[in-house]
Amino acid sequence: MKYIKATTIILFLLVSGTSLVDAQDSSLKDMPKSFQIGEYEEGYGNLIKLYPKSLLNISGDSIELAYINWMYLLYDLEEHSKKINFDLRGLKIWLNVFWNKNGNIDYITYYPKPNSRNMEFEKLTAFFIDFVNHYKKRSSGIDNYAHFGSARFPSFAEKYIPKEQR
Repeated sequence: MKYIKATTIILFLLVSGTSLVDAQDSSLKDMPKSFQIGEYEEGYGNLIKLYPKSLLNISGDSIELAYINWMYLLYDLEEHSKKINFDLRGLKIWLNVFWNKNGNIDYITYYPKPNSRNMEFEKLTAFFIDFVNHYKKRSSGIDNYAHFGSARFPSFAEKYIPKEQR
């Protein structure tokens, strides 16, 4: 009898967990790789749940290493903008980046700060989607992770990155 109850509970948890994941996955199906915070609210809420670790966690809980890893991302964004001739200068944003456990970026969400340069944000969204599609990962994690931070351009990130790692 105990075996049947345990099996029933396990099956219930498996089915419930699967349906929860399916519900989260369905809200992500039509979500673009980049968007402004405030758009796609249901999918954004699910992203938060699906990327439980932080950049700080995967940086060994070292604030210094997490900061350097964030600088790598800002550097890569600026290099990509130069490559495709997209001007980021004067842009100030809150930026949320979601990496998968393989180290690839799945999503970038953002919101302009009040003192940011005014621009066509549809073009910024397109830039971030292109960046995600061309991003060369620098490391892998053991879990999905995210970072919610601030960015301004120029970032001067190159001063934190050794020349041989650029």
